[in-house]
Amino acid sequence: MYFEDFQIGQKWETKGRTVTEADVVLFTGLTGALNPLFLDEEYGKKTRFGSRILPGLLTASFAVGLAYQLSTDPFGEGFVALTKVEIEAKKAVKIGDTLKVIVEVADKKERQKDGRIYLNLTTLNQNKEEVMKLKMEILCNKKED
Repeated sequence: MYFEDFQIGQKWETKGRTVTEADVVLFTGLTGALNPLFLDEEYGKKTRFGSRILPGLLTASFAVGLAYQLSTDPFGEGFVALTKVEIEAKKAVKIGDTLKVIVEVADKKERQKDGRIYLNLTTLNQNKEEVMKLKMEILCNKKED
């Protein structure tokens, strides 16, 4: 989408994505986040969570990835860069949880040839509980005249 295509208050809901064992193993292996809280069920049972949980950055990655898959294609033509992300973890995510994201255009700031779009991503689990909030800033080109 181009800068002009975004409207403040506009909202979209993504498809769902169920977290798998493979997701956690691949992510922790690729990133080196080999924390027993993510990989060792017996260790996880002794924590406040009662089992293993996902790394927060994996949950954030799912949220951004789901937003990229929206049929409105906010990250398609016109999109230049993701310039800022703020993450607020609200509730642990576990293998087997299904995540959806509500994407809302919070603000936009016009510049000469492009503009910044400010998005709020609210990540929900299958029980509609908020598990993470992300604030994203993206740079988008304006349409050429």
